Amino acid sequence: MDLLGASRWFGADAGLASLYDLALLAGMYTMFGGFLHGAAMVATAGVSAAEFAESAGDWLRAVSGSLPYAAAFIDSGDYTTEVQSVDFNKAALDVIVRASVDQGIAPDLVAPIQELLARQQAEGHGKEAFDRIIESIRPAVTRPA
Repeated sequence: MDLLGASRWFGADAGLASLYDLALLAGMYTMFGGFLHGAAMVATAGVSAAEFAESAGDWLRAVSGSLPYAAAFIDSGDYTTEVQSVDFNKAALDVIVRASVDQGIAPDLVAPIQELLARQQAEGHGKEAFDRIIESIRPAVTRPA
């Protein structure tokens, strides 16, 4: 029964279905963590979580449309870009972390992304796409040749 979503067959390997489920949950938890961080930030200005949720939901639906573009970078292994580079996003995360700390918000949820971007910069990949941070977290055996 598909009450909560569409069923999908992943083949005979039941472990793949379980891995897929965990991978989707990882995305969900980090998305909700980002929402909670944002809600904490705007709460310092008196904005309710409900009010923030209206903007956040619209924003997240809009930016989720970029997932196929991210996938294309990852699958090709070519992170060449003219926009949204590691350098650009690292500067943005630096501002977010600084603003969070200035507002008394612990940066625990956004600092790991900042660190992944810093690692890519240190390895000389600052001009490449944000999506390159996957290279800092996945094992070398799964990287494109």
